[in-house]
Amino acid sequence: MMVWGSICGPIQSELIILPPGQTQVIEFIKNVYETGLFPFMDKLVEVCVAEDQEGLTLMEAGAPIHMAMVSQQWHNEHQIHKLNWPPKLTDFNLIKNLWFKMKHIVTHLFNPKQCTS
Repeated sequence: MMVWGSICGPIQSELIILPPGQTQVIEFIKNVYETGLFPFMDKLVEVCVAEDQEGLTLMEAGAPIHMAMVSQQWHNEHQIHKLNWPPKLTDFNLIKNLWFKMKHIVTHLFNPKQCTS
């Protein structure tokens, strides 16, 4: 199961559960960026975290789907600024530990035999 979400301080996006086998960049853009990222960025502007969306910076891990040329073009077309995130710095990704804990909880709920604790 793959889940997408975004956080900025106390503000969080809706969680988006991606369809199994989601590997196509175009579908990822439609399912995540257009239905999750845009509303989240609008929410940030609404609560005055930024004056407009141009004042926001997106941080994504170096997953191939994030780094694909089509994704990069989409970001450029929509003027979404991305933080340069070297691939070896994933340990500093703040949401990584949260995803690990959520994965453990979901695995335990749906398949307790796979969990040891």
